[in-house]
Amino acid sequence: MIRYVLLALVSLQAFAQSGVLNGRVVDSQGRVLVDATVRLLRQADSRRTETDSKGAFAFERLTSGDLVLEVEKSQFRRESRLVHFMPGMAVETITLEVEGVNQSVLVTAAGGAQVEQEISKAVSVVDNEEILNRNAMSLGDIVRYSPGIQVRNGSGIGQLTTFRMRGLRADASAVLIDGLRFRDTTSLQSDASSFISSLNFINADRVEVLRGSGSSLYGTNAVGGAVNVVTPQGGGPMRGDLQLEGGNLGLFRGRGSVSGGLAGDRLKYSGGVLHLNVMDGIDGNDRARSTGGQGFVRYDLTPRMSVSARLLGSDDFVQTNISPTTSGVPSANLPSTGFITAIPLSPSGVATLNAGGKADFGTATFVPGRDDPDARRASRFLSSSFVFRDAVAANFNWQASYQRTHTNRVYDDGPAGTGFQPAADNHSQYVGNIDTVDVHGTAQLTRSISLTGGYEFEREAYADLQNNNLLGTRLVLEQSHVNQSSNTGYFASQIALLGRRLQISVSGRAQAFQLSKPQFQLTGTANNYDKVALQSPPAAFTGDVSAAYLFARSSTKLRGHFGNAYRAPSLYERFGGGFSSNPATGAVGFTAYGDPRLAPDRYNSADGGVDQYLFGNRAKVSATYFYTRISHITAFDFSGAVNAATDPFGRSYGYINGSGGISRGVEIAVETRPLRSLTINGSYTYVNENTDRDLSVPGFYKLFSLQPHTLTIVATKHWGRKFDTTVDMFHGSDYFVPFFAVTRTRVYSFPGFTKTGATANYRVWEGEKRSVRAYARVDNLFNQTYYEAGWLASKATFAIGMGYAF
Repeated sequence: MIRYVLLALVSLQAFAQSGVLNGRVVDSQGRVLVDATVRLLRQADSRRTETDSKGAFAFERLTSGDLVLEVEKSQFRRESRLVHFMPGMAVETITLEVEGVNQSVLVTAAGGAQVEQEISKAVSVVDNEEILNRNAMSLGDIVRYSPGIQVRNGSGIGQLTTFRMRGLRADASAVLIDGLRFRDTTSLQSDASSFISSLNFINADRVEVLRGSGSSLYGTNAVGGAVNVVTPQGGGPMRGDLQLEGGNLGLFRGRGSVSGGLAGDRLKYSGGVLHLNVMDGIDGNDRARSTGGQGFVRYDLTPRMSVSARLLGSDDFVQTNISPTTSGVPSANLPSTGFITAIPLSPSGVATLNAGGKADFGTATFVPGRDDPDARRASRFLSSSFVFRDAVAANFNWQASYQRTHTNRVYDDGPAGTGFQPAADNHSQYVGNIDTVDVHGTAQLTRSISLTGGYEFEREAYADLQNNNLLGTRLVLEQSHVNQSSNTGYFASQIALLGRRLQISVSGRAQAFQLSKPQFQLTGTANNYDKVALQSPPAAFTGDVSAAYLFARSSTKLRGHFGNAYRAPSLYERFGGGFSSNPATGAVGFTAYGDPRLAPDRYNSADGGVDQYLFGNRAKVSATYFYTRISHITAFDFSGAVNAATDPFGRSYGYINGSGGISRGVEIAVETRPLRSLTINGSYTYVNENTDRDLSVPGFYKLFSLQPHTLTIVATKHWGRKFDTTVDMFHGSDYFVPFFAVTRTRVYSFPGFTKTGATANYRVWEGEKRSVRAYARVDNLFNQTYYEAGWLASKATFAIGMGYAF
């Protein structure tokens, strides 16, 4: 029956009215521009082509309605334009200026394509050109210089990497792949943190960073904002690139990508592969390997109907290290009150500890992260999605999608190494699947009002296996299988008034959870989760309103945004646990950490700002004030608030619904293109935050590992036609980190640091459609020594390589 319905729809669509959008691209002198890239975006469509020898372009089989065009050519200002297409309309002429900041098209702010002038939220974009100019390797590298976001790395490529937005925790940021959530249901907070170090650059068209609450559009975790990786949608002539590079620390990276269209562009495709290898790493024993790939294919069944599929996956391995500690530090080095100044044990002292010797601590107050020769992490993920789109009429389209995200992580740690080490190889494996089905439709009620409504079903499955591999009665073996599903209804509306100068966005979301009966198998320990009846988490309700008004004469845009957001408790926070041992007896047990009764974290936030274009669009200045109130948040408590005598799961510490706090601050971003050959972008962010309770350290109400002041600059200069350079700089102020010292958790004060990088590109050969470039990249250009939350950062590193584009 379904097959006949689809055939009938296809037949009807074949007779639907469609037309061709013809256009031409010229410069400010009216001269045609050849090989300019033209992108077309709309709710149910995404296409790409290039201008011919006459500067002309055409998109065929288009249906009536609003769409967005984005046109770019190297060393010209990118231009975006909203077009109301009707079959038979006149040729669209687009003029590219030599100077001025780029005008981008973004999809993350409202879930659909919008020109920058009409966006009512705080959004920034890192395009493919900047990624290549900086030779950014990973998602963390790509977004590091965006306002309002801080990236933390645990000592090198492949090591644990997280980012935090607007002063909130890492779990308050969502990661999206082409607008669909990417997260790991087996991670501690069921976010993407466990895989951010594996999200390496393969073939991204651009990365968009939405700052501010986005749960109404994107669900759980989209609290401080969302990072959306937009992959190439293909179409147009075949093109691609190959890249090979090597560097110190034993670095090798090979990457390739291709995209294009076939059958008159009815079939669009893109794909990419990556292999990254680090043989040494910072301490000489930090091997890391990543092999990944992505692919996209879309087929237009009719001018209005299409099917598409996307795959993104990675297989990764990394040798992990011993976390920073105060173990062994003489108590005389640690003041009994107040903050402790972070003074690291010298590199020679760390080497002595690694060799099993006794180090001279001098005045050191902590031991940096150091080598653990038999600790390792292996991980895999595969995210696949399938989308059916149908533009039923000029004013209505709908789509159905299915996405599966599979994750698998294995941790192994044996007895080798210094400090506390297990007596045998401890093995932990975490496997998760998230299946998401979504159906939504968008109606253009009038030229000024659109309305989207949809339903989403999501099922997440969590399984773990933990084995201490000890003999006899000391063996502890744990296996868990937990499933949870949710049903969600949501809506979003875009309203354009007063000649589109006033833009209003409204959205809402309601999500209800259903928990299936968990299954546990335990050997050598008790299952404390069987003691009480389990219940599903409370439902989550969110709403979001934003507005922007453009003063066209002065090129000033005022915007405001208010919304509430949530993060659903992870299955690990509800049912997780880990090994523990009694130092006096050596007895090993499995301790429950989770609380099945946890409610979602809840946030309320508001921000307001101004975007101002200056000097004939040669510069753009954006300023935003933000305020976030955390109603309550899940926290791991070891302050004594959890009492084993009264806790239903017999815990002395673990996850609780803790109190919240406040985060507020200012984001300032500057984009300038004073000359055709020079682009300078910069940002400054100030974050002031407080917690309601001093859960970690009595009398301390600040968040840890957060720099209150950050400053970034990225400058690209073209030195003629063949040679260009990019210099980037990050500066962060002093910040606090908690360490357990002697008998209690203490606050350590870490100094700020400045990191500068530089990349040089030289085009060795250029043909009509092909080119070869040589490049070199230096990170930490001035060879600074600094520590990120106790982890030693890389000193000056370099990479040199060749790239071939066709």
